[in-house]
Amino acid sequence: MDIGFFGTPALAASVLGDLVSDSGIRVAFAVTNPDAPVGRSGLLRPTPVKETALAAGIPVFAPERVRGNDEFLRQIGAFPVDYFVVVAYGKILPREILSMPGRLCVNVHGSLLPKYRGASPIQSALLEGETETGVTVMAMSEGMDEGDMLDVLPIPIERSDTSASLFRKFSSVSGNFLIQTLRKHASGLVHPVPQDASLATYCRKITKEDARFQPDVPAEILFNRYRAYFPWPWLHAFFEGKKLSIEECEVLPEDECPKIWIGEVFLSSLGFPVIRTPEGGLILRVVKLEWKKSVSGADFVRGYPRFSGCILS
Repeated sequence: MDIGFFGTPALAASVLGDLVSDSGIRVAFAVTNPDAPVGRSGLLRPTPVKETALAAGIPVFAPERVRGNDEFLRQIGAFPVDYFVVVAYGKILPREILSMPGRLCVNVHGSLLPKYRGASPIQSALLEGETETGVTVMAMSEGMDEGDMLDVLPIPIERSDTSASLFRKFSSVSGNFLIQTLRKHASGLVHPVPQDASLATYCRKITKEDARFQPDVPAEILFNRYRAYFPWPWLHAFFEGKKLSIEECEVLPEDECPKIWIGEVFLSSLGFPVIRTPEGGLILRVVKLEWKKSVSGADFVRGYPRFSGCILS
């Protein structure tokens, strides 16, 4: 089975690694985003997919754009393949690319479609407090995650899960599940099933502004935001003009909270700071003040005693 691969981040690189390790699959080429500057130095760094592909001796293409790029079409058209596999590539593929492989162009999507079509399905499941998500392998169309589904693998979500742990779950199963699905499709054992468009929901790309603390939001919703935005962009508030990232937290029930101002900080019985919300409180277990090290919430209050009693806005 010959495959052309499209992807960019670490999750995609994990799937590519599983494909490369399978003796019955040959990855003919990989397409990813161009090298991008990282950190304060601004040095260019290749994407995880590019690093994985080069280490495996796979030709890599990193075009700025794919739509209307005749040279790029000629380059990948020189590789006759059975399937194109797309995993979090970051660009929408036009019809002329979708029709190139001999069999099918498939996408590995991080949700139980048709829920959470779009750019942040894993984070969005956490934001909504879901207890289950999954991997969907689908035949690609020109629409946003609208293609017919080939197979679905459910993944449970624990209350302790964050984006970091949920991405690890996806990384551990997505590649092998994709391989099984491709083999079943090639053998005629699975066939594309249309999505129910009436059940579709959509999610967008996460931004830093999404993670800013809002005191008028119930503690349970804030907790889900913490889970979704860990490890980036971190649920955060501002204390005395500096960013305070919430690196670990939990919910304090409403009946254990004092009758104080919304957004006011008080201390729990164990000395941890708690932010009062309209429904319950958010216990700050671990925090990180801008330019400082991560510390327990109790240690932070000892270092900044004025934090207790302040009102976060």
